[in-house]
Amino acid sequence: MLVVDRFALFFTGLVTICALATVFTSANYLNRFGMSRGEFFSMLFFSTMGMIIIASALDLIALFIGIELMSLAVYVLVAFRRRDLLSNEAALKYFLIGAFAIGFFLYGVSLIYGLTGSTNYHVIAAAVADKDLVLNPVFLLAIALILAGLGFKVSAVPFHMWTPDAYQGAPTPVTSFMATAVKAASFAALLRLFMVCFMANQDQWVGIIMVLAVVTMTVGNVIALVQRNIKRMLAYSSIAHAGYILIGVAALNMDNANASSAVLFYVTVYAFMTLGAFALVSAIEKKGVTRGLEEPDYAGLGLTHPFLGFCMAAFMFSMAGIPPTGGFFAKYYIFSAAVGEGLVWLVVLGVLNSALSLYYYLRVIVVLYMQKREAPVTVHADLGVRIVLLVCLLAVLWLGFGPTGPGFIPGLENVLEWTRTSLATVGQPGM
Repeated sequence: MLVVDRFALFFTGLVTICALATVFTSANYLNRFGMSRGEFFSMLFFSTMGMIIIASALDLIALFIGIELMSLAVYVLVAFRRRDLLSNEAALKYFLIGAFAIGFFLYGVSLIYGLTGSTNYHVIAAAVADKDLVLNPVFLLAIALILAGLGFKVSAVPFHMWTPDAYQGAPTPVTSFMATAVKAASFAALLRLFMVCFMANQDQWVGIIMVLAVVTMTVGNVIALVQRNIKRMLAYSSIAHAGYILIGVAALNMDNANASSAVLFYVTVYAFMTLGAFALVSAIEKKGVTRGLEEPDYAGLGLTHPFLGFCMAAFMFSMAGIPPTGGFFAKYYIFSAAVGEGLVWLVVLGVLNSALSLYYYLRVIVVLYMQKREAPVTVHADLGVRIVLLVCLLAVLWLGFGPTGPGFIPGLENVLEWTRTSLATVGQPGM
């Protein structure tokens, strides 16, 4: 039911980095907000364990167990500020919508089991060919239901309704964990499942993925334009980034590893720039203010705290896809893979959405450096937060213009080679 291959190890490493960054960011935050309780780290551990199971799952039942282990722990973490009504509301919305989503997923699993007699990925793939299920309407319905369940986890429109409220109401380190590790694990499940089991049906589901990609990145970017709360803006930004990643999913091809490796590379870059952005938000968030900080609260931060301002500017540039940051190359490889599969119109829409996102990302930088604030902002950037910021900053820059040849520090080409190697072993037992 589980397989340990390079694909699983790649995502295990990524979600572990996200969990460690959350631990470093949480230490001062929990003390500051009176939430320093040991079960926080227990829930964080259980959720990370569920993500590792998701990345390693070679059976639909194992995948379900991993999703539930991850989700139930995250529900608790979202409501960890238990005397805060907004936090409780966010957790309840997340839990109820998540219950519906996992119901869709399980119904799809039951249909697949009824048609193939198994929940093992390889047996399902063999049954698709042996029983000629490529155009079977029940099997296609099962794929659609499973896609709906996983679409909820990656915050794809129209399964995104929980995202802004949950991200805003949760403690900021938990928001960071949800936006990075949960999304990475969910895309790991999507990649392995669709590449191993459903590639024979690609012509039937690729249209749905393309529609999801267009709607997701457009809705995320358009709504982010009018957000003045930083956490809500980053929430809609994460929805838009899920749309960009779905472009890579639409370009998947077993004969060409470019799309799959581009997806892995994008998820990696996205994790670092999002971890860094939320680490900064957690350092500035005020006690008693549960809705996060508005843009004016960041006024002049780049001048009074140069390191913090430079880090936030780098993360915003990377999210916007401006060189020489990792975000530029992440979008470049996603769009190149899609062009290689003939999805030029989809890439054009992706580029237009990237241009649209420039407005709200650059608006943050304008606030940091070009607006003044009467009273200086209070910053709680302890050692843990500064370590996370420094690591994420170096990662975003390294993935943007690091050395490409062999050397002490691996560069962009090395990372892509790692991702291609990990994708080459998808579904294959052993290392």
